[in-house]
Amino acid sequence: MTNKGKNIKLSLIFLAYFAIQNCFGQTQYPNIDKIYSRAQLEEMVQHYQEKKDTLGLAFAYWAYAKNEENANSLNDSPLTNLRKSMECFQAIKDSSNFYDVKGAIGSYFMDRNFIKKYAEEYIQSAVDYFEKIHKPESEIGHLINLTNIHIHENNFAPVEKLLLKAIKLNLEVKSQDFNGRIHSSYADYYVRLGKYKEAIDNAEISRKIGKDLKIGWIEALAYYYKAKCYENLKQDDLRIKALFEAMNIIDKNTNLYQLKKEVYYDIQNHYFKTKNYLKAYEYLLISHKHNDFIYNSKIESDLRSFSEYNLLEKQKMIVSKIELEKKLSDIEIEKLKIRQEMYIGILIFSMLIMILLTIAYINRKRINTLKVAEATKNNQIETLNALIKGQELERIRIAQELHDGLGTMLSRTKILMGKGTSLESSLKMIDEACSEVRNISSNLQPNTLTNFGLIKAIEDFVSKYNHQKPAIVFQYFGDIVKLNMNENLMIYRIVQELLTNSLKHASANEILIQIMFTSESLNLTVEDDGVGFDERKTKTASSGWHNIKSRVNYLQGTLNLHTDPTAGTSVTVSIPLK
Repeated sequence: MTNKGKNIKLSLIFLAYFAIQNCFGQTQYPNIDKIYSRAQLEEMVQHYQEKKDTLGLAFAYWAYAKNEENANSLNDSPLTNLRKSMECFQAIKDSSNFYDVKGAIGSYFMDRNFIKKYAEEYIQSAVDYFEKIHKPESEIGHLINLTNIHIHENNFAPVEKLLLKAIKLNLEVKSQDFNGRIHSSYADYYVRLGKYKEAIDNAEISRKIGKDLKIGWIEALAYYYKAKCYENLKQDDLRIKALFEAMNIIDKNTNLYQLKKEVYYDIQNHYFKTKNYLKAYEYLLISHKHNDFIYNSKIESDLRSFSEYNLLEKQKMIVSKIELEKKLSDIEIEKLKIRQEMYIGILIFSMLIMILLTIAYINRKRINTLKVAEATKNNQIETLNALIKGQELERIRIAQELHDGLGTMLSRTKILMGKGTSLESSLKMIDEACSEVRNISSNLQPNTLTNFGLIKAIEDFVSKYNHQKPAIVFQYFGDIVKLNMNENLMIYRIVQELLTNSLKHASANEILIQIMFTSESLNLTVEDDGVGFDERKTKTASSGWHNIKSRVNYLQGTLNLHTDPTAGTSVTVSIPLK
């Protein structure tokens, strides 16, 4: 054999070796459908963090989330780990897995009104991506969820088209699981249209598929839709039988807690209509207890945190966009400067001095305009960064309250109960801890603000301090203008910060809060009759004033401060109404 032949043979051997290495020697990342112990999951996360392997870390977080989903417990929430997995896939530009996880997160938002607006956004983006790359096995699940969103919103126009598309995709995928989900969506759709026979037929098909595949939620949901049909058909015996069939399945699966709430409510409603008030009251108590349990569960807590996370992400995107616009403005300025120099050279050689001066003046004016625009954008960036920093400080403050307040109370209760403290004393300490939890929860996201609006929220906040000095007077004038939740929260935080400053530092006898609504603006005044302060020092040194100013700037408002050692302090904020 010639040397050339030997070299070719050796090359082929090396190529075969590397091919085998690529096929069988790659790092084996966690299987998201495999069951792991919590210790194994924590070890995997730590391992990939130490190796700085972002892809491995993405799969580890995803596997962690899947195991939390399968834990069948409200104290295990997959949302945090799904979010971390999504961020890792995004960082390495793994679009397919990124949109799969994003769509999965969106499915958790569908039944929660306070975060529902993100559900369609997340799921629609996943559907669009998988349709674009033609990956039906990934597209169809998100497409069914998107259809269910429209059905829940009674937006029936696109439903038939989406369900027909899902059926067409499933002809390629050939999945009984997806088939059961499609018939479940049809059942819900026909119930809402009042086509009860069609709804029952589709619910029965999905029930059989759910039972055959041992997918409890599909089977339970089929019974629930049947019960809805029987209720409208006035067939109470069949209705209550279907509800109990659903309840028997749901009680074995904690993950179906949202459906459980609806089923228990319908059972209570059935007994109330049939005048079996004892049973109705029994299931009403169970329903209330279940609702409290849901609200305090970890998954619901994570969902509430996710709402704030989305707000921060959008603010960061706004900052990035402004920074990009700033860079483009810098490039444009450089172009204008170069053009100006060219004009000057041409005009010098052409001896057209008057034209040269005119062009130089025009270009200089354009440069100054762009510089003003640049300064405005810089100010917007600083405002949004200050707002984000203020929100981060708010998180730190809440964590400190939990640690120093609630943590200390619970530790003291545990120690004293271990020493044989009386039941009455123990209950009193537990009541104090519960009160502390309510205070922290109210500061984080005031329920009154969400449910009743800005005016009621401020009245509720002021009432907490009216049993002590100084006296606090709250007044409002004009027709109340309905603002969005983010604007309400910003104004509420401004009032909260100003009132807290007066209570802490003013030594006042009376504090006055006034809100005046006009057709063009909302005007807020907070003033006290206490001692004043050095306005220049406070504005530069106080993070509280930075937070107030950043929120006012975010709302595109104006702030005026007047303070006098003998006349107290007055702060006026004017916010334009769009």
